[in-house]
Amino acid sequence: MNDAILNLDPLDPATTECPFDYYQALREDGGVFQVPDRNFFLVSRYDLVMQVVKDTDTFSSKTGVQVPSAADGSHRPREGVVRTLLTADPPEHRFYRSLVNKAFSLKRVSSWEPRIRKIADDLIDDFITDANCEMNYDFAVPLPMIVIIEALGLPRDMLRQFKTWSDTISHLGGMLSQEEMLAVQVLRQDFSAWIDDVIADRQLNLGDDFISDLIRARFKDNRPLNAGELNSIVLQFLVAGNETTTNTITSGMLLLLQHPDQMKLVLEDRTLIPNLVEEVLRVESPVQAHFRYATKATELNGVKIPEGAGVGVMYGSANRDDAHFGQADTFEVQRKNASKHLAFSQGIHFCPGAPLARLESAIAFEQLFERLKNFQLDESRSDLRHLPSFTHRSLKKVQITFDSTITATTR
Repeated sequence: MNDAILNLDPLDPATTECPFDYYQALREDGGVFQVPDRNFFLVSRYDLVMQVVKDTDTFSSKTGVQVPSAADGSHRPREGVVRTLLTADPPEHRFYRSLVNKAFSLKRVSSWEPRIRKIADDLIDDFITDANCEMNYDFAVPLPMIVIIEALGLPRDMLRQFKTWSDTISHLGGMLSQEEMLAVQVLRQDFSAWIDDVIADRQLNLGDDFISDLIRARFKDNRPLNAGELNSIVLQFLVAGNETTTNTITSGMLLLLQHPDQMKLVLEDRTLIPNLVEEVLRVESPVQAHFRYATKATELNGVKIPEGAGVGVMYGSANRDDAHFGQADTFEVQRKNASKHLAFSQGIHFCPGAPLARLESAIAFEQLFERLKNFQLDESRSDLRHLPSFTHRSLKKVQITFDSTITATTR
């Protein structure tokens, strides 16, 4: 067994900051590994990750996606929890997913393109004359947040509050102290209570938005979604509707700045932008891992996994598996199979918002490259570390400078 994995804690900030050597060691060890002391299992090879995410009978999502905290590595679901979408298994999951698929239909998402482009241009207008911006705060955070806020029919002036709430959920990642966990729980309760108030008001004032669509929705037996189900789905919309896109845009810009040959290819051929987005999602997967639990004693690639064990699905590792992606650690905007990544998962839990995330990310780069040029990284004002998380990968601060080609748009 490789000492590199025996002697490392996957939740150590030093490991999560640059986990790729650790991922490689996991894959070389066979792809299924029980972490010493923590006792949960990590599945790291592309083929094995696919096997887990498609076997929902054996590997359940009912515990949610966070890191197991029990000393014995167990991860059994709690009772009395409302489970929809990410935290539901078949057959219940199918009913919730059918409702959400309508909201994120390709036709509907495509109709938002002009609005997304306008939002991107408005954001660029706000910093273009400064000849510099911080990619997260000035552009990559507000772009998808504004889009999902408008889709849900929520007030735009609460954008920063929504982002704070969203981060409390997406950045748990198993690396918070007990005190921090308690603070997060308070914020999550505030967020949930606020959503309840919005739903109650929307039930009296239906409109043309996602929340109204969910209120109108009916199951086959004509049952509407109850308050707990509505709250759960809206909360997931608001979080998943921004996090992946934000990290894709910021990570993508940094990758291009660090690989000028790849930046040159994209600037000379803008048709590469959709594939650029796929390659960024593969190389710097915004969601590095989600967890399942074993519903029964099983065996995966010769490793025995007991009933109730936590099983980490390592998307970030699978996406750098040389057996599936040649020279997988190399960033190549012309990679032929870049779109085969697992950044949006696979199977029944494939992200329903993937078409929107892809569209937003592509438009972001299109508008940046249309209106700005001579991009440079301002290292003195950047913090290129990542927020501490085992499950998500988010850069802290990427400050860039540029020249403008078009100074302003007509608002």
